[in-house]
Amino acid sequence: MFRRRRRALSATPSAAAGGLVEAAPQQRVMEIFRRFWPDTRPLRRWWWVSLALMVVGPALDTAALWLFKILIDDVLTPRDFHKFFDLVGIFLGFTVLIGLVGFADQYLSAWIGERFVMNLRIRVFGHLQKLSVGFFERRRLGDVLARLTGDIAAIEALVLAAVATALQNAFKIIFFTGALFFLRWELALMALIAVPVFWLLARRFARLIRDASREARRRSGSISAVAEESLGNIALVQAYDQQDAEVERFHRENMGSFGAEMAAARLRATFSPLVDLLEMVGILVVVGMGIWELTQGAISVGGLLVFLAYLGQLYSPIRAFGQLSHTVFAAAGGAERVIELLDEQPTVTAPATPQPPAA
Repeated sequence: MFRRRRRALSATPSAAAGGLVEAAPQQRVMEIFRRFWPDTRPLRRWWWVSLALMVVGPALDTAALWLFKILIDDVLTPRDFHKFFDLVGIFLGFTVLIGLVGFADQYLSAWIGERFVMNLRIRVFGHLQKLSVGFFERRRLGDVLARLTGDIAAIEALVLAAVATALQNAFKIIFFTGALFFLRWELALMALIAVPVFWLLARRFARLIRDASREARRRSGSISAVAEESLGNIALVQAYDQQDAEVERFHRENMGSFGAEMAAARLRATFSPLVDLLEMVGILVVVGMGIWELTQGAISVGGLLVFLAYLGQLYSPIRAFGQLSHTVFAAAGGAERVIELLDEQPTVTAPATPQPPAA
């Protein structure tokens, strides 16, 4: 034990430069879902309630925006204020209802997510309890602890939060797109031309962010491993006067983590302005066509303004879908590390029918 600890404290710089923890075997996203979706079984009845709230929310948002068309075309344009106070009451009712649905959705989603994390963390901890001592001799305890905490939380972001976000954005796209086509289908077709470009950009950047995020998760395990080894053997560190060496080793691992995180941040920061530019071009094209149709009497002022409002709301979930792929691949790096733990099997197993010791 003493020799093993001493070797850990005297790790060479070349080994540390590449990180103390090896990367976990890569897994397909669908394989990760297959492995962890059964863990949602105790929570699924509440998940269906949350799904219903996800449908109601976008429907209410769509109806609330439609009220602006009525306000502009039936009240402001003809300067007829007979309907104004009725619309005020309806607006207030929708606002309160949207707030209540949003509160219930967020609270229930948080409860489901935290319960999932708690149950999965207990399951993984129970699995670790059954592994042989040799496993813990080969593994760095700090890395195991990092997988038991942060990496399990990443699984919830992938299996539950990502699915909920995808469904919520899908319902928003359905409702807002339907409203666009109901208002003016020619403008709606022009507005949707940008959608394939959104998708291609998101797919390209998602692949790059996936690799950077996987490296960041590996580096987080290395940081925990260094901290656990050094602080757990502080008496040896001080006895051999290795304090400065340990600080330098910890610094190297943090610099590796910093580089990986900045690589992912750089990609995300590049993706956002490109999407902003694409979104602005699409809106300006629609505005130009809408003004022309307005002069031809094909659409009302209220219809055009609400069309633009729906278009702005539509681009938001489309953008969120692109960013969701980044979240999925980032969380997949943590899920792969937990799968590697669960795939470990004890080298010594208890017999099916244990026998009492001989007298």
